[in-house]
This record gives sequence, C-alpha cells and structure tokens, in this order.
Amino acid sequence: MRTRDRLAELQHLASGAAGGVYCDTVQPSEPDAAAKHDAHIQDIFREVERMRGWIHDLDNNSQLIRRLHSDPTFHTNKNLQDQLDAAVTASNATGLKVSGALRQFEGRLSTRNDAAARIARLQYAACRRLYADALQRHHTALDAVRAQQLLLLQHQIQLTQLSVSEEECEALLESNNIALFVDNLRAETAEAKRALRDVEARHEELARLEAALVDVRDLFTQLAHLVAQQQDQVDSVEYYALQATEHVGSGGTQLLKGTVSRTKARKKKLGLIVCLAAGFAIVLLVLVLT
Repeated sequence: MRTRDRLAELQHLASGAAGGVYCDTVQPSEPDAAAKHDAHIQDIFREVERMRGWIHDLDNNSQLIRRLHSDPTFHTNKNLQDQLDAAVTASNATGLKVSGALRQFEGRLSTRNDAAARIARLQYAACRRLYADALQRHHTALDAVRAQQLLLLQHQIQLTQLSVSEEECEALLESNNIALFVDNLRAETAEAKRALRDVEARHEELARLEAALVDVRDLFTQLAHLVAQQQDQVDSVEYYALQATEHVGSGGTQLLKGTVSRTKARKKKLGLIVCLAAGFAIVLLVLVLT
C-alpha cells in the first residue's frame, strides 16, 4: 500500500488560518519576550550542566572507591583506607547537593507548553535518571567493599576461633574494626600505654605532693623557730613589766618620803632663817646700845 505525500498540506496548515496547528501549539512572542525566553533557557542549561558535573564527580568517586578497594594492600595500608573514607564522604556531600538541586529544579518546573518548559522537564528527567544510575553504581561499589570486608572479617574470626554473632560482626564493620590480629595487639598495647600514662601521672602527682609536704614541714619549722624567739621576747617583756610594777609600787612610798623630807627641810630652813635673823637683831641691838 502506497502512502500519500502530505507535506504540502501540513505546510499549508502550519502557515494558514489562525486556528492552525502551529498556532495551537506555539505561542508567538515579542522580541523582548524572546530574549528573556532565550536567557531562561540558557539558565536552565547552566543549572543542568552544574548538576551533571556533580553527577560526574559522583561517578569518579565510585570509580576511585572500586580502584582503592581492589588494591591488594588496601586492608593494611592506612593511607588507602583514609582515601576511601574521604571519597565516601565527598560522595555523600555531592549526593546531597544533587538531591537538593533536583528538588529545587523540580519546584521551578512549569506546566506551560512552551519550549523552555518542555526543555526543563526533559532535562530534569534526564538528570534524575543519570543521578539514579550514578547513585546505584555508588551503592554497588560500597556494597562490594562491605561484602569484601565482611568476608575478611569472617575469615579472621574462623582463624582466631572466636564466637561472634551477626550483630557483633555488623558492629565491627560499622566501627571499621576488621583487623582482629593487629587490633588485639594494638588494643593491648594501647591499654598498657594508658596504664603507664596513668602510673606516670600518679607518680608526678605524688612527687608534687611530697614536695608540697616538704615545703609545709619547712614552714612549720620556721614557725616553731619564730615562736621560740617570740617566747623569749615575751618573757623579757614580762620580766620588765614585773619590774616596772614593783618600781611603781615602791615609787609611791618614795614620793611620800620625799614629800615629808621636803617639808622637814623647809621647816629646818625656816627655823634657821629665824635664828639667824634673831642673832643678827641681837648683835645689832648690842651695837646700838654700846
């Protein structure tokens, strides 16, 4: 069955009446509106490009995790383990950024039927699919790392003949403690070091306490010497105070005696003056009479 060429008819309908197919699906716009429309589309592409870059970083971290874990020296190389932890942390941060950006992008999606809205919905669906695939690959890499660590832990448990439950195995995996041989020795060494540090700290405290006690003993010795000196001085002060008391008691008697003696001396002096005056008067009288 042959098909009829309807290109001319479609072109006529697209450029025909106001109710044509073109006018039903596409709304004509002014030049300024077209410029704003183009800028909006460019913003959409820039935002999509940023999200795609984050998704690419997530894929790179997943590849780095697989490459680091495939290294034969991974379980004994602390540097590789630190790099893997850093890659997992960076992947988590990148995943949070992509999720937030997708939520914001989804919130700005429009129900309009213009070109920008269709591009936005298409790019959102594509980015969401890319992010889901990258996240699935990342989780697959982490599951492989966890499965390998669990297998290694189970082998070590069998060699050490320990009875460990599934919950304890999960706890060991969560704590990143899968080197039982080395970690037991490290734990014992760390415990011995802690005990040694405690003993040394206790010894230092006892040494400081002993020095403080020696200082207190010296202080009490000095205080005893000062008290002895003060006692001698107190005894001297007490002796002189008693002497002063005795002298004060005898001083009143001496003052009374002095007062009496002074009175007697004054009377004697007065009598002597009277006698002298009388003798002088007698002599003068005799002279006058003669």
